[in-house]
Amino acid sequence: MSDQGNNDLVPCRDEINQMAREVFRTIGLPFEQTSELQRQVLVSFTFGMIFAIGQLRGLTPPEVHAMLTSCLIDTFHYANHQAAAFSEDLIASACGRGNPTTKAIIHRGIDGHAQWQRGDEVGLRTNLHKIFQIVGA
Repeated sequence: MSDQGNNDLVPCRDEINQMAREVFRTIGLPFEQTSELQRQVLVSFTFGMIFAIGQLRGLTPPEVHAMLTSCLIDTFHYANHQAAAFSEDLIASACGRGNPTTKAIIHRGIDGHAQWQRGDEVGLRTNLHKIFQIVGA
């Protein structure tokens, strides 16, 4: 870990899972009522939020990857092998080697983290609903 005083990953994992659950609450859809496409959008968006947390906490890329994979398993209920594969796809998209739409959603999630941190639920909800509308989710 980059900074031992600021980087206990268990509380970070808990914070990220709580943030992801709050995203579901903010959009007004329980996890069980989301479509697979909506979950993929939410995962991509949440990855942007996780990336922002990683930047703020000084996490290394492998630590951010671990936080993403954990969130996919804990909050989005993906199987371990699915979470690992999806994490790789998201990282590839973020680096410009994958889906450009996914990359754009990840960047919206970075902005979404700031909205979440400020408690701007209306802005966060609007941000996500616009993405759903654009991708037809």
